[in-house]
Formats: sequence, C-alpha cells, structure tokens
Amino acid sequence: MTGGTDAFRPAYGIATVHQLRARGHSKRSLRLAVEMAELIRVKRGWYADPGAPPEIVQAVRVGGRLACISAAAWFGWATPEDQRLHVAVPSNAGRLRDVSDRRCHPPAQDRDDTVLHWDDDQPVVPRGGSIAPLLVVSRESAVRQIVTCQHPDVAGAILDSVLHREPHRGRALRAWLDELPQARRRRLPRLESGCESFLESIGRIRLERAGIVGRHQVDIPGVGRVDELIDDWLVVEWDGRAFHDTPDAHEQDRWRDAQLAILGYRSLRFTYRMVMDDWYAVIGAVRAALAQGRPRHR
Repeated sequence: MTGGTDAFRPAYGIATVHQLRARGHSKRSLRLAVEMAELIRVKRGWYADPGAPPEIVQAVRVGGRLACISAAAWFGWATPEDQRLHVAVPSNAGRLRDVSDRRCHPPAQDRDDTVLHWDDDQPVVPRGGSIAPLLVVSRESAVRQIVTCQHPDVAGAILDSVLHREPHRGRALRAWLDELPQARRRRLPRLESGCESFLESIGRIRLERAGIVGRHQVDIPGVGRVDELIDDWLVVEWDGRAFHDTPDAHEQDRWRDAQLAILGYRSLRFTYRMVMDDWYAVIGAVRAALAQGRPRHR
C-alpha cells in the first residue's frame, strides 16, 4: 500500500486515521490494508506500518508516548537492561491498553511490562504538522523523568552517555538539570563525558561514591585503551555483554590481561550482573587490590 507507506515515513511508521484520510484513503481501503497485513491497527484512530518500531507502536497502543529510559534508548543514550516499556500518559488518562493487545485494559498497578509516567506536558501538534512529538517525549522531558524515576547512580550513568554521545547538548543538559528541584539535583553524581558505556559509567559512579577515583579510557602502549586506571597501576575493565560475549572477544580479553601482567599492571574484570547485583564483591575486590599495593616487579 504505497500511499500508506509514504504517509508513515515522517513519524516512525505510524499515522493517524486523519492523516491517512487526508491522503485519500477511505475506511474501506484502510480496512483492506489491515486485512492484507499491509497495515496494523494499533488502536482506534491509529495505524502502523508492519515495520514500525515495536516500542513506538506499543507506547501508542498503551495510550501515550515513549518516555524515560525507553525514550533514552530511542535517542541512542546508554541505558540499563530493563525490559519494561516506559510510557508517558496524561494524568487524567483512563482505560489504558495492554502493550500487545488493544482490546485489553489492565489496571495501571498490575502492569509488569510497563512503567507509566503520569505527565500533563502534552504537546500540541499544528494541523498538518508531524505527529512525532505525540510518539516520543522530548529529550528535556526524558531527562526529568529519568532523574525522577531512576536511582541516582543509574540516572547519572544515562546522563554520562548524553555528554559522551551528544556532546553538543552539554549546555542544554545543564540547563535542564538546573530546572529540577535542588534536592533531586543534589542526589545526582558527578557527570563524566569520557565513559563509553552504561556499565563503565555506573562502575565509575559507585567507585567514586566509595572515594576511589580513576582515569577513564586510558591508552596503555602494547595493550590499547583500558576502561579505568586507578593509581596508575590497577586496571578495571567493565565487561558488558555487547563487546565481551563472543569467543574472539573472550580470547582478546585474556590476551590483554596477560599483556597487562607482563607490563606490571594488576587487572580486574567485572560483569554487568556483578556491578548491578553484587556490588559488595566488586568494591571488596578493588579495595583488596589497592590494599595489597602496586605489583612489586613493576
């Protein structure tokens, strides 16, 4: 259905029935497109291309916009491993739908797969304008929701990635944070643009809360860049799944550890699960290594 496909491109593969009718589609042609699987009826008044991003489709089906860490992931920011969909809905919204079934209306408190953000900051889309603001909250709103919804360490790690991946937004980010209540701002950690992943950021933040400060993405001749270097001899590598889960990556990691030992460094590796679920083991290992001191043969 070429006309329908053209209508979707400006807004992530989703259009309202009014947009489609304005392009010449009738009720009958839309019904036929759904029957032929050329379109998906998301909910009353909304249609999607079968290739539309599922998280956007699900947010619209629930009755709101992609929000908080779901919006952050959409923007390309680093986020924690959270399978739940975060959706911003008006505070007076009723009969909100299930993410996968437009006919099902579960109570707000019984949603294991969705986190609802009650938000009255609803955008106004001019007639004929893009509906994109109706699908995903703004970056400013996402930052506000993240700081409100997430643990301060998690929020700080996400905001680190804003500075790292969108450095041109640094001034805007500071302005957005300045608009937040002082109590919430005080809970946030120091932000750092040098960390390349969520895991590296949250590891940095938690070490700093324990009084341990290192340098990030340090280049060591003969080895390459390491995630964190403490006291110029203790290397900490934060091993996220994305880059360390293949046999080749595992082999490369072991080779780097061997080279670091040859050069007189001590190295520690921590996984996502260790950092998020067993932090006492992480901080205990780092403190024990620092207490033992620099390797003697260096």
